[in-house]
Amino acid sequence: MNSPLLHNEVHELALDIVNASAIEDKISGWAAYTKLKELCEKYESTALNHPFQWESLGDFTAANDQAIPIYRKALAIAEELEEVVYVASINFALAEKYFEMEELEQAYSFALHANEAAKSSEDLELRKEISELLLTLTKST
Repeated sequence: MNSPLLHNEVHELALDIVNASAIEDKISGWAAYTKLKELCEKYESTALNHPFQWESLGDFTAANDQAIPIYRKALAIAEELEEVVYVASINFALAEKYFEMEELEQAYSFALHANEAAKSSEDLELRKEISELLLTLTKST
């Protein structure tokens, strides 16, 4: 997995969002989220565009109907760059969102794609989480 060039900036903004949330500082959290969104949009059509920043934005987008298009954009970039770990984690995130929305067929489909991509990954925790979701979805359908 290639380390994105904007990793440190994205990571700092993510920490700002998490820290603001921990102390219930909605203004600071929203400001950091807005900066993250602006960073994603600024570098969208450049060589610095990377699924990491879009996946992070999706992770901090509260509304599922807004997060899903962001994750889909991240997934397209991950697939284009052949970043298998990102393909797996973004498919997993999409599966979770659809599961939350009780769209179980969509959730299962994305979980299967996540599982397939994760097979070539060394991220055992991600593989375990995907397997657990697949088991839950299998029992739900």
